[in-house]
Amino acid sequence: MGISQGYSGLHQIHYLFIDGEQLRQTLKEVGTFWFGKPIDIDYRKLQRDCQKVFYYDCLPAKRDQLNETEYQHKLQEKQVFFDELRSLAGWHVSEGLARHRKKERQEQKEVDILIAVDMLTHTHRKNMDRLTFLSGDQDFAPLLEAVVRDGMYVELLYPEGHTARDLKYFADFAKPMDIDFLLGIATEDFRRGHAFPQASWETQAEPDNATWTWDGMQGNRVIGKGWKEANGTMLCFRTTQPSSQGHYLSVRGQDYECVKRYFELRLGSHWGEPGFKLEWELRGF
Repeated sequence: MGISQGYSGLHQIHYLFIDGEQLRQTLKEVGTFWFGKPIDIDYRKLQRDCQKVFYYDCLPAKRDQLNETEYQHKLQEKQVFFDELRSLAGWHVSEGLARHRKKERQEQKEVDILIAVDMLTHTHRKNMDRLTFLSGDQDFAPLLEAVVRDGMYVELLYPEGHTARDLKYFADFAKPMDIDFLLGIATEDFRRGHAFPQASWETQAEPDNATWTWDGMQGNRVIGKGWKEANGTMLCFRTTQPSSQGHYLSVRGQDYECVKRYFELRLGSHWGEPGFKLEWELRGF
């Protein structure tokens, strides 16, 4: 164990509160967009430095089209998952009730109340110095406002593009659960099995030994260029103008659609323009 250099402040007690349905939907939506399947995460990575984690979810509701054998199988799968989380140090799982509504996703009951009671209780009793809340539900905005006003430092992890402004602004700090965040907590097996583009900032305007193939247009301006590297298997997309530090955003990968999407995502994030898009044209057409 290394010796820390200098005083780093008092050790803070940090709790994590997770809306399980929200996390599951985010892993499914983001994973399906990029990989065609949900992202498999290492829940210990999600825990980070939190001494305690409170996970809230429901056992699946009975759907009309499911027979009893199928329903019991789903119940058992979910219960095994809950038990796996409970086996992790510091993890606690609270189960609410659920019912299924036609034409709507499963509706959770009691979960919102369980989250509110626990968060307010731990805040009031000063059991923690800061908390992280994983959710995107606008209904939790008054809860975040209440614990912030009571002196708690609140970090929000939210699904990108699906969270109201009020919920984010009531938190002290808000971070989107985008593809970079989720891959950062993905299991090693998932990362090894799913190649993903790599982003970097380069000092050269053009990659070495590559053929300029695509133009990324915004109106009449060429914002980015796409290159085929000499080895024939890698693509490189790079900005045409340097940053204020003189560096060019560069994204490399093998799949054209994936590299293009990630280049636009990173450039939009750098410019503070969510949903940023370019029109890509083959050179000479």
